[in-house]
Amino acid sequence: MLSLQQFTGVIGTFNCQGGGWCRETRRNKCAAQFSHSVTAKTNPRDIEWNSGKNPISIEGVQIFAMYLSKSKKLVLSKAHENIEIALEPFNFELITVSPVTTLAGKPAQFAPIGLVNMLNTGGAIQSLAYTNDSNSSVQIGIKGSGEMRVFASEKPRSCKIDGRDVAFEYEGYMVVTQVPWSPPSGLSTVDYLF
Repeated sequence: MLSLQQFTGVIGTFNCQGGGWCRETRRNKCAAQFSHSVTAKTNPRDIEWNSGKNPISIEGVQIFAMYLSKSKKLVLSKAHENIEIALEPFNFELITVSPVTTLAGKPAQFAPIGLVNMLNTGGAIQSLAYTNDSNSSVQIGIKGSGEMRVFASEKPRSCKIDGRDVAFEYEGYMVVTQVPWSPPSGLSTVDYLF
């Protein structure tokens, strides 16, 4: 399964082997003898970046941030480099794929991931703006609340939500912050200053 959001793409991988509808019991049934682990490969080019109402240009993009939601793992990949996904029966993995941008005036790289407590992680991103001066910053409009993650090759100087400084963690090249619900619309602005 593939999907394109406003600023990210999603690859969904599922292992549904051994399950099916039983006419006699009129229920879904598991046939354990047909349930096996599967391994698949995927890469950023599996997403149809030029499709839909809002195609995403990946011209010149060298690296993609791929966030695996169930394993909570970040993988950096070139467009053609495969990553391997192994799934036990009746399991899945959702991979948010985001083009990495080099910030102006800094050697830092950045890619939005989204609210990782949601299945549609990148779908929470409503807007994305990069500054083009020596004070490199990124502003992301988010709809919803929860744990926000972005890829950043360097730790930001600060992080703000709706103009207020907030605590954040920097682990494994990811900036992690908690976005509270903003009534009435649920929209928040998150700024990352580098």
